[in-house]
Order: sequence, then C-alpha cells, then structure tokens
Amino acid sequence: MITRRWAAAVVAVVLVGCGPAQSAPPTTPVSPSVSPTPTPTPTITPLPDTELPLRFPIDGALVDHAAEVVQRLHDVAAGLPVLKVDVTRQQATLTALLPDKSVRSYSWRGGQITRVDSDIQYLRQATFDPADYPIDSVGRMFDVADLRGVRGELVLQVVEYRDGQVLMTVTSRPETTTVFFRKDGTAVTTLGYTSVADITAGLDEVVGGGTALYSIGFNPTRGYWADLTDDEPGVVLSRSRVGGVPVFETRRSETPGVATFSPDLLKPAALAQAITRYQTDPTQACTVVVDMSTGRWAPVARYDCAGAIHYTDMAGRDMTDLIAPS
Repeated sequence: MITRRWAAAVVAVVLVGCGPAQSAPPTTPVSPSVSPTPTPTPTITPLPDTELPLRFPIDGALVDHAAEVVQRLHDVAAGLPVLKVDVTRQQATLTALLPDKSVRSYSWRGGQITRVDSDIQYLRQATFDPADYPIDSVGRMFDVADLRGVRGELVLQVVEYRDGQVLMTVTSRPETTTVFFRKDGTAVTTLGYTSVADITAGLDEVVGGGTALYSIGFNPTRGYWADLTDDEPGVVLSRSRVGGVPVFETRRSETPGVATFSPDLLKPAALAQAITRYQTDPTQACTVVVDMSTGRWAPVARYDCAGAIHYTDMAGRDMTDLIAPS
C-alpha cells in the first residue's frame, strides 16, 4: 500500500513539475526535390530510305519547275542546311549537311526522288538555303550561258566557290567555260579597263557600300580592287572583281599609313580619258591606282602604262611634273 501511494505521488509530482505538454508546431510536409526533366533536343532526320523512291511528277520540263523540285528535295532532306544544288535539263540533285556533319544527297529524275551516292565531304564549307536563290530562272540562265559559249550538258550549280562565298554558276559537262550569276539572277559580265562604262561599273562594284577608301585601282591582270575601312578598328576590307567572277571580299589586320578619301571623288570619265592620253596604242595595258600617298589634300591617280608613269588629279588634269618632276 505504502509503495503504491509513493509511486502515485512521484507520478503526480512529475506531472505538476512538467506542466501541460507543449504541442509541437505543425510541420509542413516537404515534397521531395524533383529535377526538371530535360527537354530532348529534337533530332532532324531526312525521310527514311524505306519511303524512297518517292514519286514527284511535274507537268512539263524540269527547267520550268526547277524551284519546286529543289524545294521538294529540300523537304525530303528535312530542310537541313544545303551544301550543293545541281540542276540540268533532266535532273536535280541536292546535298544536305546532317547534324552529325555527314552528308546526304537526293536526286530527282523522271518524276522520282531517290537517295544517291555523293563524293562531297564536309570540310567546313558554307551552307545555304536554296530558297534564297532564283532557281526558278534556270531556263533563262541556261540561255545566257549558251550565248556566252558554254557548250555541252548545261549544269546550274549553287555551291561555295571560295572562303565561305556561295555562288551560282552555269557550267557544262564536260566543262568548257563558266558563267557566274549574282544572287538576283543577273549574269556577271567580264569588264574592260578603258571605257567609261566598264570603269564606272568596276569601281562601283568594289566600292560597294563603302564610304572611306585607302586605295582603289585596276588593270587587266588583277581586275578591279579596293582597300576600304572596316567596322572593326585595325582591319582593312579588301574587295576584288576579276574577270567574270563576282566581287570577293577578304579582311586583314593592318593600319595603313595613308589617309582615307571618299569614293564620291572618283571620276571614271576622267580616268578613261587619261588612260587614252597616256597609252602609246589602244591595246596597251595600264595600271591605275588612286590613293592619298602623295600627301596632297586630295587623292591622286597614278598611271603605269608599260613602265611610263603619269599622275593626274580627279578631274584628269596632268600632275606628273608636280608629283615626279623629271
């Protein structure tokens, strides 16, 4: 009895000493951290080989439907970047660059699209979208090429020509000559170096949208060329136009030691007249360079005609005795 009473008293003391139990604050359950599922990168794949050959008939000649045929080839290639397009009167071929940097070619002939072997390798060439080129004008371009003397099976090609520049040409198999076309479908002409019209066209093409020239010149060997300022300091933009090839651009790190001048100061008619004056016969080739190297307040043109050196201002007035007195 005493033992039970003592135990009860102990329990009572403990309860009194502790007081009412404090309830723990409610705990908000924490959801386990879930990492977002990465979105898979879509894999662009051409039409499976099991679905080829694919029927794609046209109503008429290929040259009249070349753009739609090439577009269908591009669709079969899943719209991937294109390395090359060939179009003849009977066949169109498109070579695309796959995501793994391999290449795949598709060809249309006789109303059917098939996969074909290709000898093209990807070596960091420029790619393009065929829709950016006037392939629908292939018939007219073939006519121009024929007038320019291209003989054999005519082939329209869109492909990198050099250093990242994609060009459109018409050549032949076997190759005889090549006619280059601009992106608007106009043919690139071969310019001369003595007439006002040719000098005007050549200078305009190498100046382009430039506003400040270090130098500009032309001769039958180098064609037309210009060194211009670039958007990046310490870089010279060089533009060249040789023969029947479109203007080609390169850049080099250089800070020229000559002042720049505005292309608006160039007077092609005055240059042409001076060339005629300094030639010993109409067939003699002259090298003409315009720059500020003489240190005068305006640019001066230098003419080298078979080793005979002459100078004029931009109006064509002779300055030879002022610049290089004999």
